[in-house]
Amino acid sequence: MTVWAGRILMFLATAHLVVTTALSHAHLSAFLQGDLWFPANGLSELSPELGAYWLTVGGFGLPLLLLGAVVVSTGRAGRTLPAYLGWGLVAWTLVGSLLLEPTPMILALIPAGMLIAARRRAGDGSAAAPRVRA
Repeated sequence: MTVWAGRILMFLATAHLVVTTALSHAHLSAFLQGDLWFPANGLSELSPELGAYWLTVGGFGLPLLLLGAVVVSTGRAGRTLPAYLGWGLVAWTLVGSLLLEPTPMILALIPAGMLIAARRRAGDGSAAAPRVRA
């Protein structure tokens, strides 16, 4: 289950990178020309070029792809990941999905649930939601 969760994360990340790069291709030359350096309005008012940057190179796609690769290699080694990773993905996905609709981000709940279930099946009892200490 851990391997499949990682594969799904890698698929979602790759799809995100391919789609956003295709949608942002008109702005990609600005990246190489240094147009993103010291934006006139700072980061308070994003230009289309900065928006394209945050959708592609600066977005979550590449880190999510790398996370998926780590999850796959961990699963292939016969190990499970801590439940907090799954719960963290759940929290991030729910917040992101509530802030932006429509978004395919909600699909990240699938691998998140798989990671939590894999930890639960490992039998160490750490699949519960994280406890907050006061």
